[in-house]
Amino acid sequence: MSEGVPAGVALDAEMPDAEKVRSISERFDLFVSLICQLNRSIRRIKGFEMRAMGLRGVHVMILFHMNLHPEGLTQTRLATLCAEDKATISRAVQDLTEMGVIASDPSTLNRRNVKLTLTEHGNELAGGLGERIRNAVEAGAAGLPDKARDLLYSMLERVNDNLAAYLASMEGRRSVKGAV
Repeated sequence: MSEGVPAGVALDAEMPDAEKVRSISERFDLFVSLICQLNRSIRRIKGFEMRAMGLRGVHVMILFHMNLHPEGLTQTRLATLCAEDKATISRAVQDLTEMGVIASDPSTLNRRNVKLTLTEHGNELAGGLGERIRNAVEAGAAGLPDKARDLLYSMLERVNDNLAAYLASMEGRRSVKGAV
């Protein structure tokens, strides 16, 4: 077995021939289907957990990141950290502000750079997320040894980085073609 790879995790050289010959279309279907199913499950879990708190699923990541940054965050930074578009974050921040969960610094002149912080009520809600998040993460990783989990996260990060680079190269080609 290769160094750093836990037992039970096969590398290409160790895979049976039948597994090596998966077609590109089979790999694509499996990859996209699994990612979509994971995303759907995560969104449903977020929605279920947040409904119990009187909130929406999109609010999970906002509360999570704002709790990690008590000094405050801008909406732009929140959008990046939450991996959501700015319009979604803007609507969610408006909801949370109206609910008394988030407060903004009124002394900020430039609306785009307004620092948002959790209110006392927001801190209470965010503090209650820890156990819910821990339960979901543990349920998702059930049966995986720590090394396998670390390898999985490392591989997902690599796939994400590779796809981001691929997309950037596509967008670069598109803008070059459009500039001519």
